[in-house]
Parts: sequence; structure tokens; C-alpha cells
Amino acid sequence: MGPLDNMPYNESQLMEALASLSSCEGMDINEDCGHIHGFNEGSRPGSFFKPEHELSMLQKITARRILDYMERRSIPETPSMASLEEKAALFHKENGEIFNLLNQIQKQSPSMALAAEFKRASPSKGDIAPNLDAGDQATLYTEAGAVTISVLTEEHWFKGSLSDLTKARLQTTAWANENGKSRPAILRKDFCISKYMIAEAAASGADTILLIVAITPKKLLKEMIDYARSLGMEPLVEVHAGVELDVALKSGAKVIGVNNRNLHTFQMDLATTDNTAEELQKRGCYFSHNEASGDNKPEYAICALSGMSSANDVDRYRKKGVGMCLIGESLMRAADPKAAIKSLCLNPEDYEKFIAESTRGSAYTAGTKIVKVCGITNPDDALVACKNGANLIGVIFAPKSKRCVSVEQAKAVVNSVRAFGERSGRLDFPEFAMAEDNISALQSLVRKARAMEDVARRPLVVGVFQNQSHEFIREMVDTCGLDLVQLHGKEGMEAANISKCGVPAIRVVDIETNADGSGSAPDAVEKLLNEITTDPVAILLDTSIKGNKEGGGTGVTFDWSIAEKLQNNGLPVIIAGGLKPSNVKDAVMSTRPWGIDVSSGVEASPGKKDHEAVETFVKGARDAAVEASKGI
Repeated sequence: MGPLDNMPYNESQLMEALASLSSCEGMDINEDCGHIHGFNEGSRPGSFFKPEHELSMLQKITARRILDYMERRSIPETPSMASLEEKAALFHKENGEIFNLLNQIQKQSPSMALAAEFKRASPSKGDIAPNLDAGDQATLYTEAGAVTISVLTEEHWFKGSLSDLTKARLQTTAWANENGKSRPAILRKDFCISKYMIAEAAASGADTILLIVAITPKKLLKEMIDYARSLGMEPLVEVHAGVELDVALKSGAKVIGVNNRNLHTFQMDLATTDNTAEELQKRGCYFSHNEASGDNKPEYAICALSGMSSANDVDRYRKKGVGMCLIGESLMRAADPKAAIKSLCLNPEDYEKFIAESTRGSAYTAGTKIVKVCGITNPDDALVACKNGANLIGVIFAPKSKRCVSVEQAKAVVNSVRAFGERSGRLDFPEFAMAEDNISALQSLVRKARAMEDVARRPLVVGVFQNQSHEFIREMVDTCGLDLVQLHGKEGMEAANISKCGVPAIRVVDIETNADGSGSAPDAVEKLLNEITTDPVAILLDTSIKGNKEGGGTGVTFDWSIAEKLQNNGLPVIIAGGLKPSNVKDAVMSTRPWGIDVSSGVEASPGKKDHEAVETFVKGARDAAVEASKGI
């Protein structure tokens, strides 16, 4: 898995490095290390790992970090702890005092505090945005309202550095001073295994440091928490399992970060934060962010780490009393990070407006939010589309298509998309979006469109069907794990109801044209507005050639003004048909469709994508959407 393949140390060296953590003076291996994955009483002397234990990803990274610092500190020129403490005192004297993370979070109440992360790469995703400037990105985050900037400083897997952290600190401080505002707190996110790394962080401009319970013996954790506080830093202490929460509390942690991702397995479960909040309540720990604006502030704060990317995610945790969400990858990949942060609706009033606007029937003017890459037949092409920012990955089950997939192919695509999104199951639409209440078809589609924007921040797999039975569709949905379906035949609007398909369905409407793209029906807009129902989750417009029995796959564009007119009437639409890298900017800028869909336009051959063309297409669409939103 990328850098793991280039590990310069063997398994035995890594195991010994980890074992060194348990050798601190006065440490009891049973009491201090029992919470660490792989611990087994009676295993090798001096180690808390079974002899046959296979190191997890987290443990390999941690072991490499231990060895890095053993080597670094053996070099005579390496600064001493005392010199780092002096440098830290001077840095913060010249550039502003250290911010207390607990206070930083609580003063945002009732808004959710945002920790926006700068992360160039990761072991599970590889490169994310390796060439971004840390200072510039941190400033964009700050302008958009982030109150904490998390900076990955691990070099090998995350391609970070302490210089990234210092840049973020200095540039956000300069921006805050110029604009008369408060700067964000700066978090060093790393695999901290010593007080030396904490001193190093403070000397580089950090306000706080991440401490991971899953890799830290209890005695060492308490020592690091106490040492951080001696420098004026309130640490963010990360837990995942219940036993880790107990260790964090007994060690004196006040700001509890709950990682929804199991760093041993990299499995994601957003319920982890919910469960931890409930466990804190059972232990009588007062933490509710919703009550942090008064004089009697909670003693603790909870931060949700990993997996969030949407306003619904933020609201989910707000209801649990969570004080801060840490969001990284989606912001690093966003063409417009400021717009992405705004869409999170950190303030509960903004979320209420978001819900209200979800049923508003006025003209759609929000621009392109959804990018779909269709005709995917293999996991490699799916991952390229995901990594470049596609929201929907289309697999075609229509037997007449040159891109028709087998069950095995579809499963492989679904598994790769789920792995990319770090999920093990289907992503569901929020209840408010799918409610069968008394609203018009247009209002229903507007509401569902807003919900899809949120849900599809992690890519979804869409199964495309054409005049096939609902029994077959539901079988493919269940067997392959599809998130959505797309009906591309003559099934009618009612066929797109979730009760018939098993999952939400996109309804394709063919815009009939001549072979050269001319001659679209003048009454197409009025006809479609009269035909829509509350059954579909979205409407996709595609080209059909006059005289052909079936639509789709034509490679011909229809009159895009039809999409524009529909959106002026309030109906967000996805457009397909003849789109390719050379014309996607024109399509997005001129029509500002809610979504765009490409298939043959980014192919090397039917069923095989041209990876460079996919990257160019998606980037062109995203960049054009940003330009259009700014009126450029």
C-alpha cells in the first residue's frame, strides 16, 4: 500500500520499537498497556505484543515514528528539549499566546467548531493534494470560519512537515491581524510518542497536539498530557473504543477526539462518536456543546474525527452535544474550500435555512454540484473517478450497452468505491428528504437534490437499467450493493419510486433531437414539468436521436437551453449526452446545471476509461463551477 511497501525496517525492528514504549520507568505492563491492540499478558519479555502478532497499519506507522526520532535525536545538531522550550516561548511571545483548545471550541457555541485539516496524502488514499501550500490553504479555511487548523506533520505516509505547520500558523496570524479577527488554533496532528514531539510542536507554532490513546501506554499518556499543559497546550486526546475512553479520562483528558475510523483496520463507522457521547454521559462527564455558551461551561468537549463531509453529518453530531468536527479530505479535494465549509451549516440557524430551502420552488441558481462518470466496468476506472472528485459512479446493466457489466464486475466496482469512501454498507438519504409529506413534485425533487449533494460527498454507485423488471433491478441492488438506480427506458416516472426499486432512483428523460443535435421539441420544458412526480430522486436529461427506439449512448448534445429553462422553473437537472473534456466548461458555465454525466466522452474504448480524460473532465467541471459561482 504505497509507502508501506518501502518500509526501511523489518518486522522485528518495528516490534522492538513499539515495545520500547512499554519500558518507561515505573510502568506496569498490565495496567498501562492493556488497552493497546495486540497486548497479551505473558508474551515476550519487555513487549506487549504476541510473538505471532501482525502489526496493524497504525502500529507500523507509530513504530516508524519511534525509529525516526531515535535516529533524529542521535544527531548532535538536533535541538535539545530545553532549547525547544526556549524557542517555543520566544515564538509565542512574538506571534501571540497559545490558545486553549477547550476554550477555542466552547466559545463557538451554539455553532459547531470546525477543525479544517491540511493533509497532502494518506496511507489509504495515497496522494490527495500533494502540491498545495499549507499557509494558503489554512488561510482559506480561516476566512471561511474554521477555528482550528489541523496540520499533518508525518513525512512518510502523509507527506507533511513541521514547516507546513509553521506556515499555517504564521499566515493565519497575519490574516487575522490584517482583518481584525481572531486567528485559529493550530493542531499538530501526528503519531506523538514523546514529550520531545510536544516541545517540537510548540516551538513550530502549534497551540495543541494530538495524542492517540490506541498507541500510548497510560503512564506515558498522563505524562504527555501534563507536559503539554505545562507549555500552555490543552491536547486533543483521541479514542476509538470504550476501553480507550476510560484510559483517556483516567489520564486527565478534557478534549476527547473520537475517531470514527478504526486506525488498526481503517474501517469507518460514524456511530462511534454517538456511542462515545453516550458512554461519557453514563460516566457523568458533562460535555454538551449546546450548553457551552453560559457561565457554567462543561468540563469536557467532544470532537468527531474522520468521515464527516456534509451539513447532515454536522447536524447529527450537534444533536449529540459534540463541540467540534474535524474535516480534512473533502476540503483538500474541494475546488472551492470556502464554499465547501459554508455548505456544512456550522451554525444551527444556517442548517434550518438549508432544510427550508430544500423545498423552495424558486429558480435553481446554485450551480453544478454533482458529477457522474458512467459506463464504469472495473475497479481501477472507478477509483480514478473517485479520486478526481466524481460523486456518482455509474455501472450499466442494460444488455444492449457495450458497457454492460456482469454481477461480478458490478460487485468489484461497488467494493472499490466503498473502500475509497471508507464505508462497509450503503449510504442512505436522510429521512427528511424521502418523507412522503404533502408537497409538490417540484418541491420534492428540490429537497432530494439538496440531500443528494450532501450524501454524495462520498461517492455513490448508480446501477443503470433500461426497460428491465423491478424484480431484476431489486435483485441487482441487493446482490451488488448499489446505492442508487437510474431508469433509462420507457418505464415512466412512477417506476422510480423507492418502494419499487429498493433504493432512490434517478429518472432519465430523453430530449429528442436530430442526429446533429438540432430540432429539440419546443414544448419539451412544459411537457416535462407537467410529467414529473414525487417518485424519482432526480431528473437526468439525455439525448435521443429521432427515429431511434432507445435513448442514451448517442455522443450527441441536445439543446442545453432546455436544461436552463427547467432550472429557471426551479427544477435541478443532470445533463448528459455528448459531454467531453473539451465542452464541459462551456456546458457548466452557460447552463450551470445541477449535475453533469459523462460516459463515452472519457473513454479509451467502450468500457475502458481514459484516466487522463476523466481527470481533465472532472477538474474542468469543478473549476468551471467555481468560476460560474463567482460570475467570472
